[in-house]
Amino acid sequence: MGWFKKQNLKNFILPLLLILIAACNNSKNNADEPVAKNDSATSGKTEQTPVNTNPVFSLGAFDKNNTPLKDSVKGNIINGAGWTDANGIYTVLLSQTENKMINGQQNQRIYASCFKNESGKWTREWLVQDFIENCEVDATCEFFPQSLTVTDNDHNNTGEVTFLYKLSCKGDVSPDQKKLIMYEGTTKYAIRGTTILLFNGGKEGGEKKTDPSFNTAPKSLLDFANLQWDKFGTDKY
Repeated sequence: MGWFKKQNLKNFILPLLLILIAACNNSKNNADEPVAKNDSATSGKTEQTPVNTNPVFSLGAFDKNNTPLKDSVKGNIINGAGWTDANGIYTVLLSQTENKMINGQQNQRIYASCFKNESGKWTREWLVQDFIENCEVDATCEFFPQSLTVTDNDHNNTGEVTFLYKLSCKGDVSPDQKKLIMYEGTTKYAIRGTTILLFNGGKEGGEKKTDPSFNTAPKSLLDFANLQWDKFGTDKY
């Protein structure tokens, strides 16, 4: 009988000891684990900010007869464009005055005006103006039709405005001055020269000088400017 009691007591104590040993091990393991914190920097987790991979640059609709900026420029609006890029919302307007003979002289001016919309208010970003004045023969100061473009050739989400125009004061058939202006943001680039006259297998004009400002521009901007230069200003007789 005594032997039976001792055996039962042994059977009871042995499982109890095993339970106590397991509990101590679990407590030690839990003490070695780092305490979780809400701060992502201390928990080893980094919050990722979503990246917008879609282009920001985009062209918008433009109607020269309904633009709210029509009273902000001189002369008659010839063309224009609107766009949005990484820097904001913009509109560019090309305008020129009429060419009239007054007191035996002709005068004509062109204007290229760029405006930025800030909190619903339009402010001028840049202005290009050129002119022929006091011309006693035929004055010409005009944009080449359809030469206005707004692009993002270097894919930096900043619009590039490009346009070409011609100037002259002459009473004969000869080349005109020719200018290409490009703006990327408020940085100005230019190419200057003359138009080309083709007649009886001959050629007159065609001078071209690229402004040093293009030396620091992305190659894609100069490549596009050269393409635009070649598109306009060749007349055949």
